[in-house]
Amino acid sequence: LDAELRVPKRKTTGKTRSPRRAAKAREVADFQALFEQSPDILLALLPDAPRFTMVAATRARFAVTGTDASSLGKGLFEIFPDNPDDPSASGTANLRASLERVLRTRAPDTMAVQKYDVRGADGAFETRYWSPRNIPVLSEDGAVRYILHRVEEVTDLVHQSEEGEALRGENMAMEREVIARSRELAAAIEELRRVNDSLGELDRAKTAFFSNVSHEFRTPLTLMLGPLEDLLSDSKQPLEPTHRARVQLAHDSALRLLKLVNALLDFSRIEAGRLRATFAPTDLAAATLELAGMFESAADRAGIRLVVDCPPLSTPVWVDRDLWEKIVPNLVSNALKFTLAGQVAVRLREAPSSVVLEVADTGVGIPEAELGKVFDRFYRVQGVTGRTHEGSGIGLALVRELVTLHGGTVRVESVVGRGTTFRVEIPKGYAHLPPEAVSHEPAAATRTTDPAAHVAEAARWVAPHAPDAPHASHTPHTPHAPHAPHALIVDDNPDLRRYITELLAPIYRVSVAVDGVEALERIRAERPDIVLSDVMMPRLDGFGLLRAIRQDPALATIPVVLLSARAGEESAIEGLDVGADDYLTKPFSARELLARVRTHVKLAATRHEFIARLEEVNRELAAFSYTVSHDLKNPLFAVSALGDLLRADYGDRLNHQGNEYLEQIQASVEQMGQLVEGLLALSHASERELKREPVDLSAIAGDVARWLASRPDSAGRSVDIVIEPGLRALGDVGLLTAVVENLMGNAWKFTGRTPNARIEVGALEREGGRAFYVRDNGPGFDAAGADVFAPFKRLHGRDEFEGHGIGLATVQRIIHRHGGRTWAESAPGKGATFFFTLGERRPAAVPVGEGR
Repeated sequence: LDAELRVPKRKTTGKTRSPRRAAKAREVADFQALFEQSPDILLALLPDAPRFTMVAATRARFAVTGTDASSLGKGLFEIFPDNPDDPSASGTANLRASLERVLRTRAPDTMAVQKYDVRGADGAFETRYWSPRNIPVLSEDGAVRYILHRVEEVTDLVHQSEEGEALRGENMAMEREVIARSRELAAAIEELRRVNDSLGELDRAKTAFFSNVSHEFRTPLTLMLGPLEDLLSDSKQPLEPTHRARVQLAHDSALRLLKLVNALLDFSRIEAGRLRATFAPTDLAAATLELAGMFESAADRAGIRLVVDCPPLSTPVWVDRDLWEKIVPNLVSNALKFTLAGQVAVRLREAPSSVVLEVADTGVGIPEAELGKVFDRFYRVQGVTGRTHEGSGIGLALVRELVTLHGGTVRVESVVGRGTTFRVEIPKGYAHLPPEAVSHEPAAATRTTDPAAHVAEAARWVAPHAPDAPHASHTPHTPHAPHAPHALIVDDNPDLRRYITELLAPIYRVSVAVDGVEALERIRAERPDIVLSDVMMPRLDGFGLLRAIRQDPALATIPVVLLSARAGEESAIEGLDVGADDYLTKPFSARELLARVRTHVKLAATRHEFIARLEEVNRELAAFSYTVSHDLKNPLFAVSALGDLLRADYGDRLNHQGNEYLEQIQASVEQMGQLVEGLLALSHASERELKREPVDLSAIAGDVARWLASRPDSAGRSVDIVIEPGLRALGDVGLLTAVVENLMGNAWKFTGRTPNARIEVGALEREGGRAFYVRDNGPGFDAAGADVFAPFKRLHGRDEFEGHGIGLATVQRIIHRHGGRTWAESAPGKGATFFFTLGERRPAAVPVGEGR
C-alpha cells in the first residue's frame, strides 16, 4: 500500500498546499474511498498485538458485523470479545491465533471455514459459512505494517451440497473442497503479489541498468572527444584538409553518441528521482531565440524556411536552463527531420498565467491513431517518411518528462500531409515548483553539449549528395579504370556513405542511394556488379530491397552484402535467410570490407548455385527493432574506422602527443565495442525465441576450450581443461552455447595468473536434481552475500581483471528462461565454481540479479 489507510486531519493554517502535497492528499483520499467501497468484507488492522486496532473497513464489513465507522480506532477484541455464550463470537479465539501467526511468520494465514449463527432482521438465527484470511502488508524493510482481514462468504457453496441428513457425509466432503478452493484462491493471490514484487524489482533493475551503462559509456566518450577536439584546434600542427574532414566526422559521430547516452542517463535519473533541477528566472525569449537560431544553417541546406518568432516577455520565466536546452533542440530537430518542404516555425507566446512554446512544421504529419503514442518511450511512428530512419524514440519522451518537471504540459496536433504542431506550456512564477529547487538568481548562460549535438545531427540529415563523391587525394590508390566493377552503396547515413565510397572508389565505380526505393531505381537503370546495403532505412529497408532484387529475374544474381549494427549469429542468419550473400556487423574494418567485396565480385558467376542453397531454407524472420544498437554502433564504427585511416595515412607525420591521442581513441573504441557486444548479448538472452532440443554440452565445452586456446592472448598459457563426457541437456543450443562460453571464458580469465591453472566442466546431483558446473582454481571471491549474477557486478578491481560485469548476468537470464537457476560457491584463494540447472518449462518472471 502506497498511502496510509487513514488520513489524519490537519489544522488549517491558511497556506495553500503545494501541488505535490495536494496530489498526494488526493491520491490517499482516492485510495481510502476505493477501499471503503470495495464489495469485499475487508478490515485493516494495525499489528499492535494484543489490541489489533481497527483503522479501516469496507461498507460490507460494517453491514455484516452490525457496526459503523465509530468502531474504527478501537481494538478488534474490544468490540468482539471472546465469549463462548455469544454464538456470533465463537470464532474469535481462532482469529486471534491466526493474527498471531501472521505476526510471527509475516506470511498470509488462511483460517478454516467458520460456521456462524447470525441473528437476522426478524431476530432469528441463521447459519452462515465464512472463509477468513489474514494478509500482512509489509513495509520496505519487511516489517508488518498492516494486516488485512478478508472474509469470503461461502454459504451458497455449502448449501448447494446440503441434500438432507442422509448427505451429511457428502456435505463434509464439500466443506473440505470449499476449504481447499479457498486455499487455492489464497495461493493465487499470494502468487500475484509475488509477481508484482518481481515486476517492481525488474523496473528498479532497468533503471540501474540505464544509469550504469550511461556512466560506462561517458568515460570512453570523454577520452574520444578530448583528443579529437585537441586535433581539430591544434594551430601549431594543423591537419591537412583531408584528415581534418575525417577527424571532424569522428568528432561529430562521438558527439551524437554522447547525445544518446545523455538522454538515457536523464531517463534513469528521472525514474530514480535523482534528476536535480534548479529553476531560476530566465529570459526565455532570448534563450529560445538563440537555441532555435542554431538550426538556421541546417534549414537553409535543406531548403526549409526557418521562422523564429520569440518577442520579449513581460517577466522572466522560472526554468532550468540546462533542461530547456534539451527541450527546444529536440523539438526543432524533430521538425526538420520530418519536414521535406515548406517551413518550420518556432514561436513563443505569453498567456495570462503561462508561456507557450510552439514548434510547427509543414511536414509529413502523424496519423491520428499514433498521436497518443508519440510521447511513449522508444516508440517510433510507423509508416511515415522522414529524412532518415535513424532515431531511438527517446527525444519526445524526454521532452514530456522534462516539461512535467517544470510543472508544464506538452501537446501535439497533426494532420497527415499537412504538418505537426507541438505546444509546450510552462506556468509563470514559481509557486508550482518545489521550494528547495527554486533559485532567485538569474540563470547562468552556460551551454551544454546537447544543442550542438542536435544541430550536428540535423546537418547530417539534410546533407546533399555532393559530399558523397570521393576525393582522389584521400587515398593512395590510383583511380579506377573505366571498366572497373560497379558498386552501389545504399545507406541513409551520409557519413557512412562517404566513408565507404572513399574506400571503394580507387578500385570500383561507385554510385550511392539513400534508401531502398532510390536504390531500386538506380539498379534498374544500370545493373551494378555488387550492392552494399544498410538494413535500417526509410521508405524501403535493406531486407525489402534484397527481396525486390531476388524476386526480379533480371537482377536476382547481383551479389548483395548487408551492413547492420545488429551483432550475433542469429542476426547474421536472419540476413542470410532472406537471400544476402554476406552480412557485415558494424563496426567493421576497412580491410575486411574490401576483402569481402572483392571476393563476392569474383564469385558472381556462381551466384545461381549460392542462391539455390539459400532458398532451401528460405525462412523469413520477423523484423526486429534495431533502435538503440543501430544508433550506438554507427558512430562507434565511424570513430573506429576513421581512426584506422588516420593512423595509416597520417600517423608518421603526427608528433608524439598526436600518436598518444590516437592510442587513447583506439583503446576507448575497443573498450566501448566490448561493452556494446556484452549489452547486445544480454538483450539477446531475453528476446530470442526459446527452442528446446537435445544439446551435447560436452561437445560445446570442447569447442570452447579449443577456441580459448587459439586466442592471440593465450600464447604461452598452459591450462588443464577437464571436460566430463556425456553431459547432455534439453534446451536452446544457441543460448546454452552462450552460457558455456561465458562461464568457461570467465574461468579462463581469472586463472590467467594462477600456476597450474585448471578448469573443470561437469555435473553432479545437488538438492534432488542434476546441476552442471564450471570450476576453476583462480583467486576466488567471498561468496557470502555476493550477488555475482547482478548486471555490472564486479568482485575484483578493474586493474586486476578486465570486464564489465555483463557475462554472468547474461548466463543467469538464459538459465532462468530455461526454468533453471544459477549460483556460485567460492572463497578467497580457493577458486570458484558456478552451477546451473535446467528446468523443463519456462518459469514465471524472475527478478533481474537474483542469484541462488
